[in-house]
Amino acid sequence: MIAVAAAFVVGLPFLARTVAPTDPPVAAEATTVTIGTPTDGTVTITAAGDWIQDTTTDAYVEFTNAGAVLSIAAPQPVAATGTPEQVIQGTIASLAADVSAAWVASDPIEISTDNGDPGLCVTGTTVTDIAMTCAIQHHDEVSTLTATASTQVWPSLQPSVDAILRSITFTDPAP
Repeated sequence: MIAVAAAFVVGLPFLARTVAPTDPPVAAEATTVTIGTPTDGTVTITAAGDWIQDTTTDAYVEFTNAGAVLSIAAPQPVAATGTPEQVIQGTIASLAADVSAAWVASDPIEISTDNGDPGLCVTGTTVTDIAMTCAIQHHDEVSTLTATASTQVWPSLQPSVDAILRSITFTDPAP
């Protein structure tokens, strides 16, 4: 018994000195994506963290992460989409119309991108799901961001969604 104890007292510190520590975790690389067309205007976003780019077209980009889906639409003229206020009011109306899911909508929240473009966001919740919609305006164009996730994963994903939202950068349409 004393031999076993001695082996632990002498052996464990020796083992700790000789075993190389594991490499520190590496932060995921950021993905930068531009959607839209030069004629109609574009938005560039930077997605960091564990968001995986799924689908990209000129009209939208979609990312996934832990079962959550994040979609950002290319900029459209305000005449086609409505103002951010109109987009958010339409979202609130859609949530209220889904009686079977029993969505509860937050009050609209004012937001701003890192470049100063203003917008509004609303979050709908059920017992099991979260749906966030934001509309950002740049001059006469609006881009929308939608995110859907389970209530279990949303708290860990919301900071990265907020960072992606703030990263949205518009490029004006070509003259």
